[in-house]
Amino acid sequence: MLWIYENNEDNTARFVLGQVFNPEGRTLLCFGINPSTATPDKLDNTIRKVISLGRHNGYENWIMLNVYPQRATDPCELHAECDPELVRLNLEHIGRVAERYPDCDVLLAYGNLIDKRPYLRGCLDDILALLGDERGKKIKVIRLTKANNPVHPLYQPNSSNFTDYAAELDKRLVKSK
Repeated sequence: MLWIYENNEDNTARFVLGQVFNPEGRTLLCFGINPSTATPDKLDNTIRKVISLGRHNGYENWIMLNVYPQRATDPCELHAECDPELVRLNLEHIGRVAERYPDCDVLLAYGNLIDKRPYLRGCLDDILALLGDERGKKIKVIRLTKANNPVHPLYQPNSSNFTDYAAELDKRLVKSK
C-alpha cells in the first residue's frame, strides 16, 4: 500500500491525499471544495466516508483532491480572491494524478460549499475540462442538492451508489420543464 500526500512547503495548501493498494486497480478521484487538516496519520470523517463509499462502489484506491487547495477548516476562511498560482499548481497535481492512474473515475462531492467564493466555479470548470474533456474521465456524483450541486459525502449512507453527473443534471432539467 502506498500513501500519496502532496502539500506545499508551509502546509497552507494540500493538493493530494490518497491510498493506493493496487496501482493497476480502479481508482476514485474525489473532489471536495478545499482540504481541512487530514493527513495520512490523521484522516478526518469526510475522508473516512469517501473510503467507505469508494469500496462500496468497487474502487480499490482513493485519492482526495479539491477544487481549491488552500487548507481551511471552514470554507468561509478561504481566500477572498483567487490565488492564480495555487490554482495552477492544483491543476498540475491533478493532471499528474490522472496520468499516473489511468483507470480512474471522478466523484464530485462538495455540496453547496462551491458557492462560498465566486471563483470556485471557475476552478471547477478548469478541472472538469482537464479531466473530462481532455482525458475522458467519467464524472460521477452520489446525488444532487436542490441547487444542482453534488452532495457532500459526509452524511450519505455507506451504501450510496455513484451515478453519472451529466445524466443527473439532464434529469433535473427535464423535470423543471
